[in-house]
Amino acid sequence: MNTTINQRVKEIADKLCNGNVSELARTVGVNQPALRDIVGTRQVEPRFETLSKIVDCSTLNISGDWLLTGKGNMQKHEVEIIYNPPYRDIGHELIPVYDISAAANLQTLFTESSHHLLGEIKIMNAPQCDGAIFARGDSMYPLVKTGDTIAYKQLHNINNLISGEMYVVDFHIDGDDFLVIKYVQWEEEDTSLRLVSYNQHHKDMVIPVSAVRAIALVKIVVRITSMV
Repeated sequence: MNTTINQRVKEIADKLCNGNVSELARTVGVNQPALRDIVGTRQVEPRFETLSKIVDCSTLNISGDWLLTGKGNMQKHEVEIIYNPPYRDIGHELIPVYDISAAANLQTLFTESSHHLLGEIKIMNAPQCDGAIFARGDSMYPLVKTGDTIAYKQLHNINNLISGEMYVVDFHIDGDDFLVIKYVQWEEEDTSLRLVSYNQHHKDMVIPVSAVRAIALVKIVVRITSMV
C-alpha cells in the first residue's frame, strides 16, 4: 500500500516511540506542534529541515529513501561505500563522526570538534580523514543523498585546492551562511570559485575566495542502505 510522507512520519512515531508524537519530536529535536501538524488531521507538508533531522537522528536510524519514497525498509542496515577517490593511504582508519547540526557551520566544527563528537566509524583501506558528518540537501543527488556519511580532510590552505574535486564548503555572503557539498573549480582569475552540483536542477554558483570560511576535501561517502 502506498503511503504519504506524513503517514510514514506517523508510522515512525507509532513503531519507534510507542505512538508518542511528543517523544518523536524530542528525539529528533523538532518543534512538537509542527510535528503534530504533520501527522495530525491538518496533514501539513513536512519541511525539508524536519525530514533531514529525522534521517540524521542516529537513535532512530531511519532510511532516507524509505521516508521520501516509501521504498525499502524503515530503518537502515547495510553500509555501502559509494565514493572513494583512488589517491588514498591504505590502512584501517578510525574516523570521528561529528554533529554538524549542533556546530551550525564547518568553521565552528573545526575549532570546537570535541564538543560535537557523536561517535566513530572504522573503514577498511580508508584514506586519512579528519572527521565525518552527515550530508544534507539534494544538490549532489543521487551521488550524495541526505543521511549519507561524508568523511573529509580539512584544507588548511585554500591555495592547495584541487580543481574539480568534491568539497564541503562553508561560506558567508551578504549576511547569509552557507554549508554545501559541491564540486569546486577555480575560476580563471583565481579569486573566485565555481561550485558545481551533481544534480542538474541546481545551477552553478560563483563565489569569491574571500567568502570561504572553512573547506574540506571529501574523501569518502558512505551510504547505509536497507536490506532487501
